[in-house]
Amino acid sequence: MRSLLFAGVCLLLLTACSLDVKMQQAEGFAPLAQPQTVFVAPFTTIMVPDEVTEGLFDHFIDSLNASQAEADLMYVILKQGIDGIDPAWLSTHDYVTGEIFAYVEEIGSSTASIRAKNRIRLFQAGQAEPTLRLDYPIEIFYEKDYLSLEDARRKLAVKISDTMARKLSEALAGG
Repeated sequence: MRSLLFAGVCLLLLTACSLDVKMQQAEGFAPLAQPQTVFVAPFTTIMVPDEVTEGLFDHFIDSLNASQAEADLMYVILKQGIDGIDPAWLSTHDYVTGEIFAYVEEIGSSTASIRAKNRIRLFQAGQAEPTLRLDYPIEIFYEKDYLSLEDARRKLAVKISDTMARKLSEALAGG
């Protein structure tokens, strides 16, 4: 009985608490015709630890590529970022930007939490403003005796990247 109670408490403390992804579609948004190439710029991060940023973008791309077979979309990374690309070229292509901000770690004597805000924007060819915006606030709680800060950061990165890739894929496919 004690081990069952312990498992329940651990499960509760290790779960990620997050609000739903808030989706805003502009008037010009349209699901992408398949097959289609979507360019993805590296995410902008503001005061976010390496354990979060290192794996987050790569896992996001991996999750998008795993879903590409279903939607017949191809994702290409813009390695130089948006600032290094000719604006005229960008205006004729569909591309995604992302950012992670408002990152806060609160660490107590035995428990801790990490929260962050995440945003992804889709710019479609011929549109000056983003046609799709996904906002995703997240907070995870964990027991310090059972999960290190570095592991909690990695868990947060996976949760963000999986959720945002799934929501983006659904929106692009018209779902």
